[in-house]
Amino acid sequence: MHKPLKLQNGDRIRIVIPASPVKPDLFEKGLSTVRSLGLEPVCGRIDRKWRYLAGTDEERFSELQAALNEPDTKAIFFARGGYGSLRLISYFPATNYQPKILLGCSDITTLHQYFSKLYDWVLFHGPMPSGDFARGQLHVESLQKAMMQTSPYELAPAGVETLQSGEAEGKLMGGCLTLLEASIGTRWEPDWRDSLLFFEDVSTKPYQIDRMLTHLKLLGKFHGVRAFIFGEMKDCIQVENQGYTLQEVILDILGNFHKPIYFGFPSGHVNGLNWTLPMGVRARVSAKPSFSLEILESAVQ
Repeated sequence: MHKPLKLQNGDRIRIVIPASPVKPDLFEKGLSTVRSLGLEPVCGRIDRKWRYLAGTDEERFSELQAALNEPDTKAIFFARGGYGSLRLISYFPATNYQPKILLGCSDITTLHQYFSKLYDWVLFHGPMPSGDFARGQLHVESLQKAMMQTSPYELAPAGVETLQSGEAEGKLMGGCLTLLEASIGTRWEPDWRDSLLFFEDVSTKPYQIDRMLTHLKLLGKFHGVRAFIFGEMKDCIQVENQGYTLQEVILDILGNFHKPIYFGFPSGHVNGLNWTLPMGVRARVSAKPSFSLEILESAVQ
C-alpha cells in the first residue's frame, strides 16, 4: 500500500474538475475554506463547459495529468462529482505516479478505484470544495486526522445504526455503490476480501440498491467481507410513506452473511457534515458501547 505525504501548513493543493461543471460562486467559497485550513489552493479555468461536462475529455484529463505530475503538489482535491470521471480512464498512460492525496466522492469513486487497484494507493473519500467545503458541511477534524497526522485515530459520529451487531477488523474499502457496481468487469474491478466495506449513494431507489447488491452478491463479491458500513443513503426512497425501510432491504440481502452491518455513517452524500474516510488502511469497527470506527494505521506518511 502506497501512502502519500501528509499535508502541512502552507502546502499547495491542486483543485481539479474531472466531471461536471462547477458554479463559480460555490467554487470560490470552497477555495476560501481550503485556505482556512492553512493550505494554498491552485486551480485552472473554472468556466470550461462541454455538453454536461467541465470541458472536453482532453481538457479535463490534461488538467488531472498535470496535477498528478506536479512535484510541488501534495494533494488533489476534486471540485465536485456529477459525471465524467469514467471517460478519462482510457487516457491514462502506462506510467507510474508518485502517490498524492486524492480527495472526493460520488463520481470520483471511479478514479479512486482506478488508483487503488492499479497503483495500490490509499485514497480519501469525503467532502469536495465546490460542494461541502462551500456549503459549510466540511467535517474538519476527520479531514485533518486523515491527511495531516501519522498516528491511529477513532471516528465515532453520532446516529449510526447497528443493523447487525458485531466487531470486525479489515481493510477499509468502498465508495459510491453505483460506481463500484459499474466497475465490475473492468481492470479496476475491486477485490473486497478482508475488507470493511463502505457503500453510500444518493437519490437511488431501494429496488435499484437491491439490484446492485444482489448482483454483487451473486458474483461472489462479498465473500471475505468482514463488515458492511453504509452511508446515510441520502434521498434513497421510492416514495414517501413507502411502507418499508432501506435498512430492511439491506438486511434482507446481506443479513445471511452474519457479518456486522452498520447504517448512516456521514461520508459522501450527506445531510450534515461530510466526514473523510481513508480508504485502503486497516481499521476496526464495533458498536460497544456505541458505534466506533478505529483507523489502526496512518493514511499518510
